[in-house]
Amino acid sequence: MFDALRKKLSDAVNIFTKKEEREELKEEIEKDKENESINKENEEDENKEDNKEINKEVKDEEIIQNVKEKEEKIEINKDDKSSEADLHKETAKENIEDKSATKNINKEQKKADNDKEIKMKLSLSTKLRSVLIKNISLNENEVDEFLEDIKLLLLKSDVSFDTTDEFIEEMKANILSTKFDSRNLKKELIGVIRKSLFDILKRSDTGVNIIQFVKNRISENATPVKILFLGPNGTGKTTTIAKIAYLFKNNNISSCLSASDTFRAAAIEQSVYHAEKVGIPVIKSTYGADPASVAFDAIAYAKSHNIQVVLIDSAGRQDTNKNLINEMQKIVRISKPDLTIFVGESTAGNALAEQISEFNKFIKIDGIILTKLDCDAKGGNALSIAYETGIPILFFGTGESYSSLIPYNVNFIVDAVAPAA
Repeated sequence: MFDALRKKLSDAVNIFTKKEEREELKEEIEKDKENESINKENEEDENKEDNKEINKEVKDEEIIQNVKEKEEKIEINKDDKSSEADLHKETAKENIEDKSATKNINKEQKKADNDKEIKMKLSLSTKLRSVLIKNISLNENEVDEFLEDIKLLLLKSDVSFDTTDEFIEEMKANILSTKFDSRNLKKELIGVIRKSLFDILKRSDTGVNIIQFVKNRISENATPVKILFLGPNGTGKTTTIAKIAYLFKNNNISSCLSASDTFRAAAIEQSVYHAEKVGIPVIKSTYGADPASVAFDAIAYAKSHNIQVVLIDSAGRQDTNKNLINEMQKIVRISKPDLTIFVGESTAGNALAEQISEFNKFIKIDGIILTKLDCDAKGGNALSIAYETGIPILFFGTGESYSSLIPYNVNFIVDAVAPAA
């Protein structure tokens, strides 16, 4: 009996003890939660303090940066007050990026100007005379030495040997018969050279204005106007035709392309590609087809669709390939082009003038387009072409885009060959 009572009492104590333990555990859990909450609040307070410090540091840096920028602007204003835009580096950067292809070419010319510097070495007697006399003449030895530098300058600019020799002889006679202001000798010498270059290049400055030529034919109801393009492989002939089509389109002149290069692999696909880009129809056949028949079909298509100009592409060829020259003569006989334009690249060097002269023996060339001038800004080819062929240069190609075609410019070539003093 007592054993049973003791057991019940023991169980009751155990239950009570467990209850107390549970209460203690509960209190500990509550305390832990309170501690966590307090710690969290402390951490947040610390983070706020840290953020305040960081924000303060950032503000301090911004203030310092603003002060520096103001100081820089003040310094810039001191150095150059010409324009408020000069204070902004971004504006200057955009101005540099917005330069045109022609300006980029001029930049390349300026890099080479150091190599083209013209120097005149005077003898002692000439130096003495220049002190005493305002207007002096130069002796033959001085002129020969000076013109030797000019000769090298021209050859480096891709002027042909024949043109250079003829030009030097003319210059020698002109300089020996001229009296110069002793105080501006170099400037006047360069002026004489530049004038001589202008005189030569103006021989190629009387070419046809292709837009006006076509408009005159349209007003006379003499359409379609047929323009044949020829030249060696790799000169950018098909791309140049697309540029001409783009030029016509911008002047409200309709055109179509005759893909008469049925010889070179992928030539027809290239013609189709450019025609689609420019937005003009292309008349084509299969590889190996008669190029003259493709041109004939293109002319017939233009007549039936009231298209004003037919641009006739042709296979690239060298003047030494008689079979291809005969084929070109057949195209001329059948299509009877109103204009025949030779497309050559400015990087071809001084052999280009001779190449054009040979082509002109078989097919009359009315004008020339020089491509890839952005790759070679020397310009001497134009001088050789003007002097040796007399055939006018119509355009310069200055890049890959359809708008990168600029009219022939005498000033550009003179500045490239002999920069002004």
